Amino acid sequence: MKKHYLIILVFGLFCYGCTQQPAIPEEPVADYIQYVNPIIGTNGMGHTFPGACAPFGIVQLSPDTDTVPHNIDGVYQPRVYEYCAGYQHKDSTIVGFSHTHFSGTGHSDLGDILVMPVTGEIKFNPGTQTNPDAGYRSRFSHDTEIAVPGYYEVFLQDYGIKAQLTATEHAGIHCYTYPEGQDGSIILDLQHGIYNYDGKTLWANLRVENDTLLTGYRITNGWARTNYTYFAISFNQPIKDYGYRELEKPKYNGGWGKFDVKHNFPEMTGRKIVAYFTFNNPNTLEMKVALSATNTEGALRNLHAETDGRNFEQLLAETQSKWNKELSILQAEGTEDQKAMLYT
Repeated sequence: MKKHYLIILVFGLFCYGCTQQPAIPEEPVADYIQYVNPIIGTNGMGHTFPGACAPFGIVQLSPDTDTVPHNIDGVYQPRVYEYCAGYQHKDSTIVGFSHTHFSGTGHSDLGDILVMPVTGEIKFNPGTQTNPDAGYRSRFSHDTEIAVPGYYEVFLQDYGIKAQLTATEHAGIHCYTYPEGQDGSIILDLQHGIYNYDGKTLWANLRVENDTLLTGYRITNGWARTNYTYFAISFNQPIKDYGYRELEKPKYNGGWGKFDVKHNFPEMTGRKIVAYFTFNNPNTLEMKVALSATNTEGALRNLHAETDGRNFEQLLAETQSKWNKELSILQAEGTEDQKAMLYT
């Protein structure tokens, strides 16, 4: 009987070994990203944005080039329709980089959590296309723009800052290279929006958790009647100084009136909040902005899960690999222009 068991065991092992196929190395995925041109559709009524996003993500981190409101005192402003995606290729200034955008729609909303890197004097309004020096926006040239799937780059002329953007599914990843030997700041505008109007932001809150971490939320009334956007923001360098302005004067401050809440006060709240964060000679500042539709704890979980232990270059490589995988579903032949049309 023991011999029979032994024969069966040996025969079984032999058959198992015969069924194991040698590992076949995967063929390298072709570079489909090279055919995609995110600039297509960004002028006129194309309503597309050139910025960075990951496949199936909730973050679309992209430049906004003007602040045309949806209405003024209830009167519709027709030019706003050009800015459904926040960006017009014909424009010569960038207001900042917001984290949510529609693409190709005939209506709009979003433009949440606008970030603008600056140097020098802090300004709390964006200025205008005709007078950009009145605010924090900056001139730029398309010659310095790079837009490919998962990556956007531009040089902000007024500040001498190179801006680089990428994204994960739930986080926008910023890398700003400031002029050497200068302090640099980040403007965080929580009243900015696409299809904006006076009163669209119902409430916003911003909390400094420590010298490298912020949390907060804002509530808007736009296409979605009550839209909650929660966020968590981390920096790779400590904040030196910070503050904010409430651009709509509160009618009642309660007991807060005895404090200087505008400078280095860790709780900022109101309807029209614009905050700043200054860094000591930052040179290269990395900033990660994670979003959640549920709460700030969700935003923090997204921040940790998708970005911990990885720098800008590593996160960019991961996102572009995901784009290449999704684009490789279609394997097409044709001219360069035909493939650009298809894969874009």
